[in-house]
Amino acid sequence: GNLASGSDLHEIAGIPACLVTAAASHAGRPPRRHHGTNQQAACDHMLKPRAPSCGRRHATPKRHDTTRRCASTGPVVRRGAGRVQSNRRLIRNALEWCCLKGDHNRELREQTLRTIDQELSSYEHFVLVFRSVHTGRHDIRAVYGYRDGAWPRLIQLLPSPQNLEERMVAQLLRYDCGSKEFKDMPSMQELTSADAAFLQHQYLPPQNLHKSRVVA
Repeated sequence: GNLASGSDLHEIAGIPACLVTAAASHAGRPPRRHHGTNQQAACDHMLKPRAPSCGRRHATPKRHDTTRRCASTGPVVRRGAGRVQSNRRLIRNALEWCCLKGDHNRELREQTLRTIDQELSSYEHFVLVFRSVHTGRHDIRAVYGYRDGAWPRLIQLLPSPQNLEERMVAQLLRYDCGSKEFKDMPSMQELTSADAAFLQHQYLPPQNLHKSRVVA
């Protein structure tokens, strides 16, 4: 039959003729012009400069949410006309692994957890009040619980107000059970969204009172 042209051979071999023609021009051979709209468009596309590849794309990591709640956070319970998130199991986690951890706190830890589980079983949202905002330490002063729009004192380790009010608060915190630490929440204003608090100094009873542990 008929002999195939050089262009036909390159197309049979799977190499676009436009690329071969461009390379041949550097070897001293005159470039060939190829006709056909489809072929020219394909050549232009392949010769178009491309940005260097950076490899496989990875999904952008999600921003860490410093306010995330523990997986053990309890169900939502009614708060008068609204609702409040139960933090019972989260508070137990904080007492066991943060505030009252260690062998030296074992007796107090077990007694406190037992009180929460048995005598305070009707409460669903608690707020731990720490000793002093000046030290920043998470030493428990008292435990308060929410009921009917009020925050009565349930457990007292150091002298504390009988009822907790938002006007008394100097700083509110949330507990992160992943890192097992409390984190300051400057934008938070409601006790029902908090797990712990530091009180303003003027609302703390005199420190020379006898230490006691009571359940309201």
